[in-house]
Amino acid sequence: MSKNRVVFWLSILVVILVWCSAGMGLFYRDGGQPRTVENMYGETVQLFGDGVYANNSMLKATTAKGSDFVMLLVSLGLLATTLKRDTGSKTRLLHGGFLVPILYYSATTSFGITYSRMFLIYLFLFSAAFFTMVASMIDLNRTIHPVNKNTKYIGTAIFTMLAGCTVLVWLMSILPTVFSDAPLDIIEIYTTEPTFIIDIGLIFPTCVLGGIMLLKKKPLGYILPPIMLTFLAIIAVMVIGQIVMQLQYGVVISIQQVIGYVITFVVFGIIAAIVNTRFLHKCWPKSR
Repeated sequence: MSKNRVVFWLSILVVILVWCSAGMGLFYRDGGQPRTVENMYGETVQLFGDGVYANNSMLKATTAKGSDFVMLLVSLGLLATTLKRDTGSKTRLLHGGFLVPILYYSATTSFGITYSRMFLIYLFLFSAAFFTMVASMIDLNRTIHPVNKNTKYIGTAIFTMLAGCTVLVWLMSILPTVFSDAPLDIIEIYTTEPTFIIDIGLIFPTCVLGGIMLLKKKPLGYILPPIMLTFLAIIAVMVIGQIVMQLQYGVVISIQQVIGYVITFVVFGIIAAIVNTRFLHKCWPKSR
């Protein structure tokens, strides 16, 4: 397969920007201390007080730091698959799978983190990741042709749709506010939660669409499921990284949150990795 230079160089740019964004978020310190403020609802919120996330809540800052750590690892995966992207269909799809969580990370950081001097880096990363994803999808649609297209992948299709439904757990936080007109229990100093918007508005329908396309043996059905399953597997790792960072800084996590959010994403992420590996091997048994 010939190398797509647009995807290649855009991917390299994305990797560099991830190193800047995640590296600063994870390692930069300015000696600040936690402090408390009152939000618009009259609630007292503790701010992190240090580094890039100084003006973010303790929960948001530690979550972001956990994401930063995992994104540094994911960027290495993106770099590796970028360098080997022209070797086969599996590598191209894995490249897309590594790219989606970076796009997701850049969006949630751009829209969800309190404004700071890092804003332009977040903006450039979001833009670069978005257009890399667009170029990659165009290239995948042109080059991905499964060897075993006559095989039915009902299990993979159904699981992709089911895994996409995991993001609906956020409704446990959203629906009570609809009927009570109360703020989100995690709203803190923010006006909304971008994760809810992206997960329910984009991730959920994309997984459902991918599963349906695979059932119908449409070309997009052999592209979206492996990309989204890779994404979900990485999200499981990201959730673990976030929890570890929160515990390290003493953030209290309720048992309901652990069961409802953490275990759900981790279990489905592990299964997604297994299902995706088998799917890629069956579709392209001799490809890299």
